Amino acid sequence: MQKLLLPVALLQVLVPLLPVFGIGQSIGARATQGNIPPELPPGVFFAIWSIIFGLYIWLAIIALIGKSYTLRQVAGPLVIAGMGNVIWMLSRQMLGIEWLELLILLIVVYGSWLAAYRVDRIGGWDGTFFRLGVCALVGLLAGWASVAVSISIPGIVRDVSSLNPTDSVWISLWCALVPATLMAWAFASRISHSGWYFVALGWGLLGIVDNNLTRTGTHGLGIAAACVGLYIIWRRIRFGASGSATPATI
Repeated sequence: MQKLLLPVALLQVLVPLLPVFGIGQSIGARATQGNIPPELPPGVFFAIWSIIFGLYIWLAIIALIGKSYTLRQVAGPLVIAGMGNVIWMLSRQMLGIEWLELLILLIVVYGSWLAAYRVDRIGGWDGTFFRLGVCALVGLLAGWASVAVSISIPGIVRDVSSLNPTDSVWISLWCALVPATLMAWAFASRISHSGWYFVALGWGLLGIVDNNLTRTGTHGLGIAAACVGLYIIWRRIRFGASGSATPATI
């Protein structure tokens, strides 16, 4: 599995370039067709992928030249998460079917959460730069995968109920915020002590706040998203996390 990390890492970088060559539609263009929905962070917030991809490539190169117990633990789950991400990007660019994309994102969540769980079981950060990079990668990937799932759900709800992005905006917002909150609780209480997860999740929620304050002008929604985000971060700081110390079925 370790040798598969590099090709999967490269695919994740190359697949988003396909629309440049006329193959499919860019993810950003498809997401903003029509009116901008209240749960969609501005494009700059998706730059977190550059950090995640950079860490993924770094780990993949290390996996080619060395072996360790940590690499054996995370390689498989990260390959699953990475391939899930590749398939999701292809689906998003070629098909644009909301429910299918959500199912694929759940594969990314599974792989990234499993990697985070395994890192937590072996002790998390051990003071080395290598383990710090691994913790950052799996935590940020798990957190941003949770954001991706959360902001995908409102689109499915709108499709089922035949709503436009500007219809019943409070429903759309809560369809994103409630899953994000529940996933944050599940991750901290069953999966990992990782603070990186909450960095990524908080960044995504900040994007929702910014979207509603600066792009859609729905200030009430922005304030609500800010309150939820602050509550999630406060609760993690105040009560900590039990992580993998509480057995999880994953």
